[in-house]
Amino acid sequence: LGIDAVMSILDETSQAIAHSKELEQKSRELEAATAGLRAANERLQELDRMKDDFMSTVTHELRTPLTSIRAFSEILLDDPRMQLSERQRFLGIIAKETQRLSRLINQMLDMAKIESGAEWHPSDVDVHQVALEAVETTGQLFRDQSVRIDVAADGPVPPVRADRDRLLPVLLNLLANAVKVAPPRDRRVEV
Repeated sequence: LGIDAVMSILDETSQAIAHSKELEQKSRELEAATAGLRAANERLQELDRMKDDFMSTVTHELRTPLTSIRAFSEILLDDPRMQLSERQRFLGIIAKETQRLSRLINQMLDMAKIESGAEWHPSDVDVHQVALEAVETTGQLFRDQSVRIDVAADGPVPPVRADRDRLLPVLLNLLANAVKVAPPRDRRVEV
């Protein structure tokens, strides 16, 4: 072999080694990207499971007020001679369940907004005023269950930085749950 042939072999060998190192680097980068994609996929699957669980819970929660609304409406429709006091009681339950249904739907819409990346709109919020509004909105629930509800503060309540439109549904949900677990007759819930 001549010197030119040896030089050509060395040059080809050098190029092959460079290509090999380049391929090794690309392979490591591909493995890292694959691991990242795998982790992202696992996170998406977990989020999908959480969303499915949420939807299952919401679906179950929607059935309860719908069942009550339907049942009491059918009773009212089927018995036109029902006493006025009983009719009013049934209509009160229908109204209460309709409000509950509206709250659940609003919660679902809020979840959809969060998923779509809708922004929150924080501002200085008068929590005392929001609590009063929540109590006023749920007042009939408490009256129906003979539960007294009070909004009390040990002094001025400083404003908090929050999204008022997100805070009110949280308070409404808490109050709707509180009335369910308040002790019987002459019950009292403080906010």
